[in-house]
Amino acid sequence: MPKEPAAKEPAHGIHTPSLFDLSGKTALVTGGNGGIGSAMARGLAEAGADVIIFQIPGEASKFHAQLSAETGRKVWVYDCDLGDTPSIRRTVQQVLDDGHGIDILCNVAGISSGSIPILHETDEHKDSIIQINFNAVWVMSQCVARHMVERGRGGKIINIGSLAAHKAMTTFSIYGPMKAAVGQVTNSFANEFGPYNIQVNAIYPGYVWIHTALAQRFVDDKEANEKIISGIPSRRWGHPDDFKGIAVFLASQASDYVNGARIFVDGGTHSM
Repeated sequence: MPKEPAAKEPAHGIHTPSLFDLSGKTALVTGGNGGIGSAMARGLAEAGADVIIFQIPGEASKFHAQLSAETGRKVWVYDCDLGDTPSIRRTVQQVLDDGHGIDILCNVAGISSGSIPILHETDEHKDSIIQINFNAVWVMSQCVARHMVERGRGGKIINIGSLAAHKAMTTFSIYGPMKAAVGQVTNSFANEFGPYNIQVNAIYPGYVWIHTALAQRFVDDKEANEKIISGIPSRRWGHPDDFKGIAVFLASQASDYVNGARIFVDGGTHSM
């Protein structure tokens, strides 16, 4: 690894068009075709970044074409099996071999563990949650951080944690701990790569209280819907678009002194 650079002093008094301008940057977003991932990808593109999406191999999605047409940004798609570590390393290398520099990494892709009691958990299911929700984040971050360090231009890594990492839930004994591990990974990478001007932070959504396709069954259940909303201080469901602003902030110059942070986007639920 290159020698650690000397810390840079802030350039006071230098005019910048916008602290949130991502023009000339390229963001890699795992799980960028839907839900929170697509909203973050859109927010970054609207702020000027070109976008690389890692999708499930063979996934039939036209989102990348739509995003490019609506924002005028370049959007590329790569198939990547996040359940297979060698596949992750090969795909990141392919991106680099294709001439793409990566300025921003958003580790968004994940899978729900379902509501399974500990006594009924299986090794196969447990291992799949660990691989996708933790190991893939670690490996993606390592590969991209190595590129950022060697490139010498700094960078941003944004991980997705969960309120379940902050408040333990019954029957989510694998999902919660793995999301808590993502928080510690965020800290570890922030500590090691801060000297290279790479900031690593985590966004913590609230449980399933983000209105995506996965949550639609709760929205449609009147009793469940009312119970959920009553437990959110903001008294509404979160929406994928609620993640656009925080994604741009953490990807931009505006957050250059924010490192190792865990930011809750849950309508205040974590404070209860």
